[in-house]
Amino acid sequence: MFLYDWIPQQPPAIVARGLELATPGAPGFALACLPLLILCLLSLSKRWASFTDRPIVFALTHSLPFFLFTFQDSLGDSGQVLDGVHARYHMSEPLATWSHYWFFKFLHGPFNIGAKDAVGLTSRVAGFFYLLFVAKISLKLYPDLSASRRLLHRLVFLTAGVAFLFYGYIENPPLALPAEQLWVLLSLSFLQSPTMRNLAASAAALSIAALLHGRASFLFPALAFGCLIPAGSLMQRLGRAAVGSLVFFGCIAAFVSYVFVIEPNHISGGHLGNVTGGGNRQMFVELGQMFGAEHWQPIVRSLLIFGGLIAPLGLLRLGTMWVKPSAVSVWCLGYFVADVVYLFLWEFDYGPYIDWDLVASGVCPLLLMGSILVGRSKIPTVVFLPLLLGSAYMGNAWAVLVNGAPLAPNFTPTAAAPRAEIACATKGLKRTYYRDGNLSEPAGPSEAENPFLEFNPAKIAQVAPGGAPNGLGGGFEGFVVIPKEGRYRFFVLGQGNSRLTIGGLTVVNRWIGHEWRVSSEREIRFPSAGRYPIRLEFFTVNQNFPVMLEMESSDYDRRRVALDDFCFD
Repeated sequence: MFLYDWIPQQPPAIVARGLELATPGAPGFALACLPLLILCLLSLSKRWASFTDRPIVFALTHSLPFFLFTFQDSLGDSGQVLDGVHARYHMSEPLATWSHYWFFKFLHGPFNIGAKDAVGLTSRVAGFFYLLFVAKISLKLYPDLSASRRLLHRLVFLTAGVAFLFYGYIENPPLALPAEQLWVLLSLSFLQSPTMRNLAASAAALSIAALLHGRASFLFPALAFGCLIPAGSLMQRLGRAAVGSLVFFGCIAAFVSYVFVIEPNHISGGHLGNVTGGGNRQMFVELGQMFGAEHWQPIVRSLLIFGGLIAPLGLLRLGTMWVKPSAVSVWCLGYFVADVVYLFLWEFDYGPYIDWDLVASGVCPLLLMGSILVGRSKIPTVVFLPLLLGSAYMGNAWAVLVNGAPLAPNFTPTAAAPRAEIACATKGLKRTYYRDGNLSEPAGPSEAENPFLEFNPAKIAQVAPGGAPNGLGGGFEGFVVIPKEGRYRFFVLGQGNSRLTIGGLTVVNRWIGHEWRVSSEREIRFPSAGRYPIRLEFFTVNQNFPVMLEMESSDYDRRRVALDDFCFD
């Protein structure tokens, strides 16, 4: 499919498999789409629209299904979560990392809540506020329209954004989206009533978004441009721009000072993460590369995936805003231009599809302009319903494509009864290396080993004589010793593909061919102490990668597994 053409390193078969799983008949996919389908159908009822017209009611009713039915999974580099959310102020999300850390700190000990679930809860709370601010924006934009039309505006942001708000990344970026919507809300308030108080609130909101994710700092030109729009003398307009700039940079400086003065020991890597949005490598592409098809085509396609079928309507509104210009439409243009410049100048570390958080937040101005066109249109709501459902499908299909499967319901599975008849004469797990991704061509004899290994070319040459030019795989199998009943969490770190089965339950199945380093955290309830069957598999073409397994429970701190934790006959 044109929109889901993957980055060049990914074989077409992987994309085809992902799209095969993103169909109504695929197990789990219909369940993931069901909440959005129900909410969109309810929008046809005027009573439902009136009931949810209050922003707090809308935010509660439209975020609750995602609190109940699905959990967040790791769709990218979740090294921070693997480290227990202690790698604070990492990269360009210092305030987001700080928020995740405190959620984890308050919930982990008393309630035995794992890092993944704590971060997932933080992001879901952020999603609630995102919807709250979207609802408030609809009241600002359409005070004269019916509740049904305002609900249509809100559903544009829900259906286009749900995959990355409630399903998506295990890391920080979703937290920036509600702060950006708060900035939009306060910017509209400023444009309608250009007081210094409204201006200061708008600038502070944008600084919060920049601290939650540095990408938002590139919206500063839109903030400065907005300061100049309301009527006034040249000096008045420049004065507003100066105040907005001072508040924006002052809030960022205050947080940076807090880090250096109060908590310098938590600065990751010995320095503060680049709060203005620096990447892992160079920050910007060369101008000659910006117009290359390999750069702009993935960006445009990813904008259409995240923005769904509503994003093109934003471009249509861009063309019609000159017919009836207003302060809001001119400001929307500045908002859009600031985002476009950022997206097309940015040097993506892994490509727009994998660095999806950067593009996902960049689609917001398109959604805003598209929703204005939809909200002011005289076309009945039912006509727009297929566009909303199509956008919901595209976002969920993308999540399946990256995750390798539809996201599972939010519950802790229970393992089968332990195996009492096993002798378990040898400590550790029985390990076999393989030369192929099907784990059918052994690279050597089976040996006893626990699954924590750091591979490099020398190690690969040792375990696979002749090397492993087509990749190296491994299988660890035996029994894990569970000391007492209760909920246990297992952490898997691997490069490429990994699969983990415990107690008859396949808890991790990331055999999807994406060659990047991914961690997964899974929880299982064990009915009693004993020995439970376990098998950990991996395969990667990378020449320097780790294979790691850790575990923890309410009674046992998180630690790397040891030989004494396992046995086999």
